[in-house]
Amino acid sequence: RDPNSGYMWPIVVSKIEDVLEAYPIVDGIQIFDADGRNIIGGRNQWLPDSPQIRERIKWGVRRYGVFSNSNPVPGIIKAIRTLHRPDDLEMDMAIYVFGDEFTGTADSVLRRIDQLNPEDEEGNRQVAINAIGFPNVIRYSFSMGQTGLKFANLMRELTYQHGGAFIAVND
Repeated sequence: RDPNSGYMWPIVVSKIEDVLEAYPIVDGIQIFDADGRNIIGGRNQWLPDSPQIRERIKWGVRRYGVFSNSNPVPGIIKAIRTLHRPDDLEMDMAIYVFGDEFTGTADSVLRRIDQLNPEDEEGNRQVAINAIGFPNVIRYSFSMGQTGLKFANLMRELTYQHGGAFIAVND
């Protein structure tokens, strides 16, 4: 968040829009904040993909002013718990995390997410986790501790273990 406006940094909004454009058609879509709150509604269920829903997502992200803790883990856990259907072997689910801070401990998070999204016999997982990290906290000195580096390290390992990719945005 931009501390001056309280809204998402424009680069964050732009990268969310880039991901939406990279996947022009999906079976369902949903967006949570870091604390696991629905940003545009949907009562913890998949929203049907449509141009109108995508516009609501873009508008909702641009105008979302609700403060959340610097911890993406509750949102990841909620997405897996409420949207993933482990018995549906045809389900191909991906999570995209957009963030810049993490204040917790990586080892406990990795264990918890591993329990929620276990490997099958071939080492594959049903939910892929991807992340896009922003340098805001590293660049600006108003952060406490090494929360930006902790985020990058957690996401690098989490995405590696869960078949995704971590991209660090340069500006």
